[in-house]
Parts: sequence; structure tokens; C-alpha cells
Amino acid sequence: MRHLSVYGDSIAAGYGAAPGRGFVPVLARLLAARRRQTQLYLNFGVAGMTSYQLASALVYNDAWNGGLMRCQSVAVLIGGDDIIDNVPRLLRGGPRGLKETARASAAAYHATLHEIRRGTRAPLAVGTIYNPYPGTPLAEEVISAYNELVILPAAASAGAAVAPIHAAFSGQQALLIDGFSNGIAGRPGRGGVRFPVHPNARGHAVIAETFAPLVT
Repeated sequence: MRHLSVYGDSIAAGYGAAPGRGFVPVLARLLAARRRQTQLYLNFGVAGMTSYQLASALVYNDAWNGGLMRCQSVAVLIGGDDIIDNVPRLLRGGPRGLKETARASAAAYHATLHEIRRGTRAPLAVGTIYNPYPGTPLAEEVISAYNELVILPAAASAGAAVAPIHAAFSGQQALLIDGFSNGIAGRPGRGGVRFPVHPNARGHAVIAETFAPLVT
């Protein structure tokens, strides 16, 4: 039976939601209702995965590449960990650091989508990434730049649809992000640092609903 394949990071893996309520199983249920048939899915979401690692996995890991065989549709949501890994460069380098980070990620993201296209011509949708720190101008600048300089050009090059996750979350972070309180996103971790942050069950549902029309 044909299936949905989803590639991504901890959000795709379902962090922030109870089992069965992450965006991937919710998306599968939405597609099953639309298609009036059981929708199997393969979830290749891994916490901490970057676009560089995903591009490599699709080339060298037979299981990940095999997820494209007999797939009915593909969804990709990745990029947040690219930004997290480059926080020191972004803080130190200013606009130049932002451009360097985007340039490196763009190559990997482009390679990811074209590797997927080598494996399947099934409908492909990629999601923009949301801003979990709406009160921080630098966060909005960096995330908007990542979406505009990395995700959108790669999607256009690969003929992929774009799920506007960033727009769906904009202004709604308090309702959609796990542990959002007092205007601050995420649950405090070591040293009080609050990242990465993940959608709550409602946020996962919004992501699934945003992807659903694009992968039917």
C-alpha cells in the first residue's frame, strides 16, 4: 500500500505532543479522511536533525531513501536546528553571519529536495519554520531570512509546494507552543535556556492542517 513519508527534526518526531498527536499522525488521519482510505505513513523525524544531516541520510541511508519508494506524498519540515547550531555565528557576525549561515543551509536544503525528487515525483510539500520568540526582533529577522533565503528558493527549484507554517503561527504562539508563558516560549532547560521549543498538541494540529491540502 502506498504511504505518506515525512522527513524532519524533533517537530516531525512529535515532540511537544502526546503519542499519536504529533503532526505526522494527525496529518495521516486528515489524509485518510480526504482520500477515504487508510493512510499509512513513515515518519523520519529525528530530534536535532539539520538539513545537512537530512541531505546526507537521503544519499547514504537506504532506509531513508527507501521511504520514497511507493510513497503517495512527501512532507518536509526542517531548519530549526540549522539556526540553533549557528546561534554563536549569528550573534557574533551580524548581517554577514546571517548571510553565511543562510548560504550554507541553502545548499543542504536544495540537495535534500533534489534527492527526494530523484526518488519520487509524488506531491512534495515543505514547511516554513515558525518564530517561537515573537518578542525578539533578532529571532524574527533570522527566521524570516531562513524561510526567504533557504526554504522558498529550494522549494521553487524542486517544484515543491510550501506550507506556510510561519504565517500560521504568527501572532498565535501563546496558543500553539508548548510551555509558552509570560510571553516566553518553551520550558526552561539547563541554565534557564529555553530552546529548542516545540508545538503543543494544538500547534501540531495546525501544522498538519497547513500541510494537508498540499499533499493530497
